[in-house]
Amino acid sequence: MKALFTVLLLLSGYVSFAQDAWQQPLQKVLTQLDTARAYDTWLRNIDSLETLTKAHPGEFLLQYYTGWACTQSSFQAPKGQAEPLTEKAATYVKKALGMMPQNTEALTLMEYWLSARINASPTRGATLGGDSKDYSDKAIAADSTNPRAYLLKALVVYHTPALFGGGKKKAAPLVAAAGQRFAAFKPDNALAPHWGNDIYEQLAADYKD
Repeated sequence: MKALFTVLLLLSGYVSFAQDAWQQPLQKVLTQLDTARAYDTWLRNIDSLETLTKAHPGEFLLQYYTGWACTQSSFQAPKGQAEPLTEKAATYVKKALGMMPQNTEALTLMEYWLSARINASPTRGATLGGDSKDYSDKAIAADSTNPRAYLLKALVVYHTPALFGGGKKKAAPLVAAAGQRFAAFKPDNALAPHWGNDIYEQLAADYKD
């Protein structure tokens, strides 16, 4: 019994060490990105995330956050640099979704990435717009409390021409729903996805008189 306890203790210590090998560095990156404004800061942290993810390819959160950081930064990229970032994001976003296909955050990220692809080349809207909306619907169905899922659906509708069922007025209820969920949202832990509130505030500001 004593030997078994020793083995279990050693295994527990090994698991803890293996997690610390990526969780603490990931936390450091996320802390920097939470307040990052400069585009170069995003690129440096993407490099750090890619290094971590290559070292620990089986960790969902690393795949998720590397895909997210590439996707997010593509919206602020200088002209001509958005496309390569969305291409870099593709592998990570798709792997994260493949690892957890019913996860609301993975589904939301897939929708966000599709929107980034459209942003990088607007002609893709005709082919990717429907898929983008479908993923946001799936993300909401997976967890109706997820504010990011509502936010991205609101953005899709907001940027869809009124002629095709979108526009500012049509998006208003979704913007309100996203706001309610952001107000109530509390991440499960420090590594849980918690981005999007700043994007919501920018969108909501457009509805103020």
